[in-house]
Amino acid sequence: MPARRDANVVSVSSVARGDALFAEGRFADATIAYEGALKLQPNSGALLAALSRMRLYQHRESEAIELARRALSIMPDSALAAQVLRSANARLSSFGASPPLIRIANAHVSIPFVLTDPLPVVRVRVRKHDGNFILDTGAPGLALNRSLAVSLGLPLTAAGEGTFAGGQHARVERTMIPELEIGGIGMANVSAVISPAELELPGIHMDGVIGTGFLMHFLSTIDYCRGVLVLSPLGSSATFERRAIASNANLVPMWLVGDHFIFARGAINNVEGLFSIDTGLAGGALVATKSTIETAGIKIDQDKPQMGQGGGGVVPFLRFKASASFGRLKRNNLAAVYMPSGDPYGIFPFKVAGALSHGFFRQSRLTFDFVSMKLITEQCSN
Repeated sequence: MPARRDANVVSVSSVARGDALFAEGRFADATIAYEGALKLQPNSGALLAALSRMRLYQHRESEAIELARRALSIMPDSALAAQVLRSANARLSSFGASPPLIRIANAHVSIPFVLTDPLPVVRVRVRKHDGNFILDTGAPGLALNRSLAVSLGLPLTAAGEGTFAGGQHARVERTMIPELEIGGIGMANVSAVISPAELELPGIHMDGVIGTGFLMHFLSTIDYCRGVLVLSPLGSSATFERRAIASNANLVPMWLVGDHFIFARGAINNVEGLFSIDTGLAGGALVATKSTIETAGIKIDQDKPQMGQGGGGVVPFLRFKASASFGRLKRNNLAAVYMPSGDPYGIFPFKVAGALSHGFFRQSRLTFDFVSMKLITEQCSN
C-alpha cells in the first residue's frame, strides 16, 4: 500500500519553492510555481496569499482581493493576505479617496519637454499656476513643492514617512488639487504628495514631479526621441502593442509593487537581476546595490564620494561606469552610481539589483503599458 503524502508537508514545500523564487526577484517563475501548486492544493491559505501578492504585482487588483479574502477565510491570521487586501484596495482608490475626474480632448496628447536633460520637464497648470514638473517614475503620483502648495492655499495633511534615494527617510504631507491641466487634459480632485525637499534643476525652477501614480492612468510614453510626453487612453493598449510587435520593438514584462514602484528584469555587466525602473536619476543611467557591484566585480574608489540631492535630502554617491541590458536594449559605458549611505531597496521583501534610469533610456521611446503590464522601448532613428 503506497505511503500517504502529508498535505501539510506538500503545501509547505510548494510555498517554499515559490517563496525562494520570489525572494530572488524571479516573479514570473514564482507565479508559475504558486499557480501550479494551487491546482493541487486549492485550499492552501498560504498559497492563496502568496498568489494574491503576485496578482497585485501584476496590477490585477480584483483578483488579488478575491484570493486574499479566500486566504483569510482559511488562515485568518495571514499577515500577507491582510497586507495584500489593504494594498489592493488602496491602489484601486489611487489619487485619494475618489479617482480623479479626467477630461481628454483628444485620443493622443503630446506634451513637449521644456528640458530633456538632465531630466525631462513638462508644463503643468495647477489651479491658475503654470509650473515646471519633472517626469520621474520613481515618484508616486503627483508631488508639489511645499512652497507652491502654500502659495496656492492648498490644505496640507500629514502622510507618514517616505523612503528616498540613499535609503533616507523623511516626513511627507499630502494635499488635494481641485483642478489641474496638462496638454489639454483636465483633471479635478487630484491627490498629491508634498515634497520634503524643494525640487530644483540647474538653471530652472521646479514646482513638482509627475510620477507613476499619474502615468498609470494613461498609456504613457516618455519619448526622448521627439522630446515629448505622449498620453493616450488605456483602451489603446491592444492597438499599440500590435504595432509595437510589428515594428520589432522591445517588450519586457513589468511588475507594479506598492503604490508606484515599477520593477523589471535586466542586467548590469551581464549580472542579471530585478531592477527598479526609476527615470528620475538626473545625469545618470544606473544605480547598483552593494551586492550587484560585488557580484559584477566592479571596482569603485570609495574615498571620493560626491553629493547629490534626493527626495529626502542630500545624498552621498560614488560614480562608476558599466554596461546594462533590458530585453534587447543594450547600452555600454554608462554613467552609474552607488549610494553607500543606505539601501533604498531594503524596504522590499525581495532582492533588488539596482535601478535603470534616465541615461539608460535616453535614446529611446519608453512606453508604460499598465494594461498588458509591459514596458516597451523603441530606439530613436539616427
